[in-house]
Amino acid sequence: MTAITEQKLEHVARVLWEGVYEADFRGKERGRFAITRTQLKQALGVEKLRAATIERLQDRALERGLIIIDLDDIFPCIETRVVRAYRKPPRQIYDEFFPVEDEDDMGVEDED
Repeated sequence: MTAITEQKLEHVARVLWEGVYEADFRGKERGRFAITRTQLKQALGVEKLRAATIERLQDRALERGLIIIDLDDIFPCIETRVVRAYRKPPRQIYDEFFPVEDEDDMGVEDED
């Protein structure tokens, strides 16, 4: 098993952000794209993708402003600035779907 170096992760994150994201293809000058699991393995130079490797790459990409979403067989990539501009539901609408609970009912903690 070959360990993926930090330099390799940095390189792949940089190329996805500065290269592929900025490339002109499919009728757009730049922007969001998706790569397959096979393409990601090719970029990283591995035969098998491990969850820890994907998470490390996601962290490196996020530091640069690129979100990589793991959908198992495909990895959509989108700029953090675009995601931060998504519409946010008004409190009234949100509370309609997720009512505020009593403090006594909020004792259950979220599991990791």
